[in-house]
Amino acid sequence: MRQFAKPLALTVMLLFCAVATAQDANVLFKGDVRLPRDIDFSDHTLARGSYQLVLTKAEGEAWFVLSKSGKEVSKDIAIEWPAKELPTQGMQSEILPGDSGAEFFRVRVRKGDSVYFIHYLIEA
Repeated sequence: MRQFAKPLALTVMLLFCAVATAQDANVLFKGDVRLPRDIDFSDHTLARGSYQLVLTKAEGEAWFVLSKSGKEVSKDIAIEWPAKELPTQGMQSEILPGDSGAEFFRVRVRKGDSVYFIHYLIEA
């Protein structure tokens, strides 16, 4: 029985590493973003502060995922645009004015020939 323990443990470790590598292969960008104010997302509010931002590709779509203290707090589809039409280097964030006095927080990430971005409504 002992003769099977080491090969079995090695096989399990290799499978775990293969799954982790496959998941990381879908990650296009990782970084930190600071929300300057509270923002509305879906049916809840994200408090101002620092978050980890991950841009990932899944099922043919790009997604922005925000996490705080290792816990996912928001996930939404990214808008993809040709980089030549929206000059961006690395990651940028900014506040944009909207209609009726609303403001939006936009995050842009350049990856290759594409820029991925998302808009969050800033809480009024």
